[in-house]
Amino acid sequence: MTPRRTAVLVSAALLFAGIETSIGNAQETPAPVKAVQLIGLTGVKQNAKGTVKVENGNLQFVRGKTNADITAASIEDVVSGDDTQRSVGGTVGVMSMAAPYGGGRFLSLFRKKIDTLTIQYRGVDGGLHGVIFTMPVGAANAIKTQLVSEGAHTATTGEPTTAIPSSDAQNALQFPEHLSGKINASAIQVEMIQSDEIKLPAEFQIALYENLAHQIEKQRTFQHVYRDGDRTAASVPDLVVLHSTVRGFKAGSERARQVTTVVGATSITVHCQFTSPDAKPILARDVNGKVRFFGGNLKATYDFAKKAAHAAHENFSSPDRK
Repeated sequence: MTPRRTAVLVSAALLFAGIETSIGNAQETPAPVKAVQLIGLTGVKQNAKGTVKVENGNLQFVRGKTNADITAASIEDVVSGDDTQRSVGGTVGVMSMAAPYGGGRFLSLFRKKIDTLTIQYRGVDGGLHGVIFTMPVGAANAIKTQLVSEGAHTATTGEPTTAIPSSDAQNALQFPEHLSGKINASAIQVEMIQSDEIKLPAEFQIALYENLAHQIEKQRTFQHVYRDGDRTAASVPDLVVLHSTVRGFKAGSERARQVTTVVGATSITVHCQFTSPDAKPILARDVNGKVRFFGGNLKATYDFAKKAAHAAHENFSSPDRK
């Protein structure tokens, strides 16, 4: 074989190898998945439609010109709809792609069943965040697998999840249910919702936490609302800490409510304890969240959050706000 012919054959082999490599890389990069961000992403409106993909170690949600990224390494837990069904036993019921916090009778009756992806992650300040996505059935497991391969933790594979301190010490203390007057507090820290005794779906736990933080911010009772684990809260002298524990949960049925408007109510009972940073008791209150008629099951978490935020507004005030 002549040197010229050998060089041609080698070049051709390298060319085909390059083509095969390119094809292989293209196949390894999954296409973006259509999704709805129900709640949780900073700077993104609730129920925002867009696409989700995992790329360069990040989970990316794209909506038009708006991008929101979560680094896989910051994720403490990622739960798919299949995970929830296995751990809770199907209590989530039929969720829907459109208008999970409301919607008309027609939409709720004729929407298709979907998948969910629920994520807990830490911000740069250590604060805990949660986000819930809905997407086509089967897509959540694929995205979860990609995230874990990029360094995300998940309780379903034995990785550590959010460390939640025991509430036994607080439960043993005497908490008043009413205060004689408002207590001055410039800031509040919202701890992650605990659900040790109740098998609560991950979607509901994150929705409770995110809605609670948002509603307290909306009330503007405090100058600052800190999240669970936020390191900057340690320097606040008059900080109050909100601990919440789920005491009761009835999943209900969106479909039953739409058909009869009588049965199928979803309800959540949460025990809220307000303490000082060193766990001294200030106030305790049971708060119920319900959705009785039209609306998705997660709307009960919104109802709870509004009532809990109102309880905080009734009993606390910021010294620098009128």
